[in-house]
Amino acid sequence: MADTNLSETIYEQLSERILRWDYMPGHKLTEEALCAEFGVSRSPIREALNSLADSGLIEKKPRTGYSVRTLDFGQIDELYDVRIALEQFVIQRICRRGMDDGKMGELVSYWENLQSRLPETASLVPAADEHFHEALSTFSNNGTLVKTLKDIDKRIHFVRMADITSMARVEATCAEHLALLHALRSRDEALAIEILHRNIEGGRSSVELAIKEALAHAYRNKA
Repeated sequence: MADTNLSETIYEQLSERILRWDYMPGHKLTEEALCAEFGVSRSPIREALNSLADSGLIEKKPRTGYSVRTLDFGQIDELYDVRIALEQFVIQRICRRGMDDGKMGELVSYWENLQSRLPETASLVPAADEHFHEALSTFSNNGTLVKTLKDIDKRIHFVRMADITSMARVEATCAEHLALLHALRSRDEALAIEILHRNIEGGRSSVELAIKEALAHAYRNKA
């Protein structure tokens, strides 16, 4: 297998471990250990580590090497600012250019079904929320924007998984997504942007608590 494919596979596995908190903040990653684990040369390992650093999941310091980055509240708040700006652009473009009726219908049906089966489907909502926003971004027809949003989603993934857990947040998320889809269908740009802001700000407002709870859960699992 080519080094590029190897590095991508290793990157995906390592990023998943970081986002699941298998590697705690500050955890050291060495080329030697990873080469031994994956049975590969240094080249794909180095490429994977550089990609993780570019994604903001790890950091490289002189003489100390690579370690899992701890995102502080200020950094996460900045990521939410960028996310809002990019997703607002997506909403504006959809309202002005329209969206495929079939895809719109699929999204509406999915969220109506999810909402109608609560609380049975509550556990599906956090991941579905992430997929929903990424799906909308594809209608911007801007590959760079889609990739940027996916990178941001990776860096706040653990926050979103910890945030949408109460029934109040689950119900609000379903209702806001359906309201946003209906606003997009009618091309009501002002209303769609208002709903988008409410939806994303709902997650931002509980970021600090979500991080603390996610860390506490991860440390308990390590004990």
